[in-house]
Amino acid sequence: MNDAQEQIAARLEQVFWSRGFAEPSVPELRAGVGVSMRTLYRHFPSREAMVLGALEHRHRRYLTYVREGVREPGLAAAEQLFDKLGGWMRMTEGKECLFRQALAANPDSGDIEAMVKRHKGELLRFFGELAGKDQFATQLYLLHEGVTACYAEMGETAVEDAKLLVRQMFKSANERQLS
Repeated sequence: MNDAQEQIAARLEQVFWSRGFAEPSVPELRAGVGVSMRTLYRHFPSREAMVLGALEHRHRRYLTYVREGVREPGLAAAEQLFDKLGGWMRMTEGKECLFRQALAANPDSGDIEAMVKRHKGELLRFFGELAGKDQFATQLYLLHEGVTACYAEMGETAVEDAKLLVRQMFKSANERQLS
């Protein structure tokens, strides 16, 4: 994305985050973004393209956020993931995953479905790198998605329990290697 698209996508992300995906019309999106209709359509020629632009922006923003400060793969990095996730959930007021919200509001969009799968797939790969053990990628992904889904009800307990499970995963793996 160029700079103008990036700025518009960032504002679209905020409008969708606060209003959801089903409700805001294109004129309401335009007003929320603060550009002319012509400018909005020049950069994002359809409502679906606006959703995809917002998701692309969110994707890059989230991956940058969770990667920040990771020194080397292993237990500390895997625990840090959940500390970062807790911070993200506090910033986003415990709302569930924006990608899943977009797909739920647009179930017939193959492009949105592909974007959600790409985002989740990149998270899965990153979690394997983060742990330094590819076999932990799926478990970290399941914990990550679980915390995201239940944070509104459980808050920091979900984060702390996920970290406890991560420590148990690493301990168990280390014990198997030693035996």
